[in-house]
Order: sequence, then C-alpha cells, then structure tokens
Amino acid sequence: MPMLKNSATQYGTVARFLHWAVFLLFVFQYVSANIMTNLARDKTLFGLTQGHYYDWHKSIGLTVLGLAVLRWLWRKMTVLPDWAPTLSQAERVISHRNEMLLYGCMVLLPVSGYVFVMAGGFGVKLFGLHPLPNPIGKQESLAALALVTHIVFGYAAVVFIAWHVGLGLK
Repeated sequence: MPMLKNSATQYGTVARFLHWAVFLLFVFQYVSANIMTNLARDKTLFGLTQGHYYDWHKSIGLTVLGLAVLRWLWRKMTVLPDWAPTLSQAERVISHRNEMLLYGCMVLLPVSGYVFVMAGGFGVKLFGLHPLPNPIGKQESLAALALVTHIVFGYAAVVFIAWHVGLGLK
C-alpha cells in the first residue's frame, strides 16, 4: 500500500505527486512562454493560436500557484525525510535555502504574471472558457513592474531548479 505521508527515510506519495506535478507544469510554462512570445498572431502551432498559448499559460500559472500552496501546507503537515548522509552541513544549508527560493518562485511567478495581465488589461480567460474578474484595473506602471518581476523570477527559477537537481544528484 502506498505511503501517503513522508517518513524519516522517504517522501510519501502526496509530496512526490505535488513535486513532480509542479515540475512538469513549470516545464510546460517555459515551453508555452517560448511558443507564445515567438509565434506570430496569424500562425498556429499544433493547431493552437498564440492566444490559445497565452490562455493556457495563464491558466496553468494559476494552477501552479494552487499546487504550490497545497505543497507548502502538506510540507507543514508531515515530517521531512532525514538529509542524505552524503550532504555536508554547508550543502544542507544551501539546499534548504534553495528550496525556499524555489517556493518563492512558485508563488511570485504566478502572482506577478497575474498582476501583469490584469494591470495590463489583458485579463485571464481560465482554460479558454471563463474570464476572471479584474480586481486591479488597468495600471500600466504596475503592469510593467509585474512583467519585469515575472521575467526575472522566471530566469531565477531555472537557476534554482538546476541547483536543486545538482544537489539531489549528489
């Protein structure tokens, strides 16, 4: 029977599911971001227009935010496995700080993206079906700040993911 909660020796099914779901959605986000920013408005890729990619990118971003919150709550409700004995104390500190930076990216990327599209007047049509209300209103300077934040943390997340993988392989 699968172990739902973590133990001292391993992560449980829920933690592993949330980890890999967020990772796969991050990969989708990077792919869709590259497609939507490079695909001409009048072109399609895999039968989808630029607008479809934007809708999916925004919707998946909000999904990532929800999963990140669930992941953080689950982390608080269960024990964490013991550190790998091969990691030095310094590597453990770096790993822990890097995890916190990744959690920050899991929140800041979708929030800054949401603020950008709402303040920019673009809106969110959730999975192409349901337009979300805009509680922010059009504010160009806020949209510009949110876009820069979104881009910077997007690149930062790649670095933090690489560190995470590198330490995980040690």
